[in-house]
Amino acid sequence: MFTKKYPFTSIGVDDKIYDLYQEENDQVELEANYVEVNFFDWVISTFTLTEDQIAYLYSLGLEFALKNGQVLAYCFRHRLTVTLTKGDIALRSSKFIRREENVEATSQPGQDDLITGGVNYFIS
Repeated sequence: MFTKKYPFTSIGVDDKIYDLYQEENDQVELEANYVEVNFFDWVISTFTLTEDQIAYLYSLGLEFALKNGQVLAYCFRHRLTVTLTKGDIALRSSKFIRREENVEATSQPGQDDLITGGVNYFIS
């Protein structure tokens, strides 16, 4: 599951999601289960982070970890897009993370749900 660490950049997130979705469904489900219950550990195990980034991550709190673990697990299970957009550090007055979800589910009797869309994380 964690044989490679990715840079914590837009391209690094794209590469991680691409590699994950190349795996068999059971491997994707294992990773979905892991991120759902161990969000902070998953981020730290998946991306190359500085000590300051790790401290900031933990400072966001348990509620942040629980919600984002659920969101990512759902995306992984349905192979939805997950992206990261980083703002220009020179232009920010404070650091924040915004999650933008755009998921559409269409349900019909006797058929699997059709789920499309994804989530973008924007870091100021």
